[in-house]
Amino acid sequence: MLLGVFTTIYIMTLAMQIVVPYIVRETIAFGVTVPDQNIKHPVLAKMKKQYVQLVGGSGIVFLIIMIISYNMLAPSESLQSMVLMGCLFSMLTVSMILYWVNHQKVSMLKKQEQWCVNIKQVRAVDLTARSRDEMLPWSFFAVPLGISVFLMIYTMLHYDQMPNDIAVHWGPSGEADAWRNKTYFTAVSLPLVMLMVQCMMWGITDSIKRSAIKIAVNRKDESLEDQLKTRKYMSWKILLVSYALTILLTVLQLSNIYPSMTVGYKLLPVFIFFLVVLIGSLFIYVLKKRKHRVRYVANIDSQVMDIDEDRYWKGGLIYMNRQDPSVFVEKRFGVGWTMNLANPRGYIVIGLPFLVLLLISIFSL
Repeated sequence: MLLGVFTTIYIMTLAMQIVVPYIVRETIAFGVTVPDQNIKHPVLAKMKKQYVQLVGGSGIVFLIIMIISYNMLAPSESLQSMVLMGCLFSMLTVSMILYWVNHQKVSMLKKQEQWCVNIKQVRAVDLTARSRDEMLPWSFFAVPLGISVFLMIYTMLHYDQMPNDIAVHWGPSGEADAWRNKTYFTAVSLPLVMLMVQCMMWGITDSIKRSAIKIAVNRKDESLEDQLKTRKYMSWKILLVSYALTILLTVLQLSNIYPSMTVGYKLLPVFIFFLVVLIGSLFIYVLKKRKHRVRYVANIDSQVMDIDEDRYWKGGLIYMNRQDPSVFVEKRFGVGWTMNLANPRGYIVIGLPFLVLLLISIFSL
């Protein structure tokens, strides 16, 4: 069961790594801004093809190693888990190394051929874009928050019937493998964690909604449609993960109140359900993103291009721009959004809940 679940996760993760160069904007190649006039450069096409071949080939090799090693370590569940995670992270490491190599090559090619010289940089704006935004409102995230608060109250009302040892960690099989002495704090620590994660998810969605809608100057209508759909699908993805996490942690908390629920085979389907929602929603987001991606059939014959923001991207992965009020922006390489590290509000949205989570972990030990 563990091998089957993890193999599915591995294959879906590998597939998403392979298609990354083909889901981000064509005006972004391995984290580097490419003028519309150069998007069909033959070198870029070759780099993307080689990246797909190398990531796909190495991914298959690690998959074979993972399956063989898993069967050889059959008696040891901990070693099996280590092998599975090791192969997954090895595949991701290879893809990131290839990204970095290609990032350097594109940056050098752009500098050598002086792509942005003699081209006017323009920022396109659509004043009606906000009125057409279809991101989910905050009220959709109120239900999980309410469940967390209710679960804390419910736990305190049933505190006396809880066992002296409370489960705080569950292994790959779904069975609890770590416990802590019962106190009022440890009893509600899991709902507290759930509440903080849900606040973080709501904060991320709200911040994305407030972020700038970036439109391509030479493809205004198509890029606006892509932006609106991307933001909509991301809000749905975050919402689905929030609800799935609420179900998972609620069941785990109830299993501490009602110990008969702690049998592994009863909890394992809940873990699988959460993983299916987590990976499945991400996979659907990638497919939708690919569908609405702005497509260029040839280099654009134009004297203008979008603003070159390479100076704000460290290695094409880390975004720092004090002039940009956006807390989150779309990744230049990868799936989803990343934080503007120069915007203090981001540290409140991410840092504050993370700090609370860290404190909960420390004091519940």
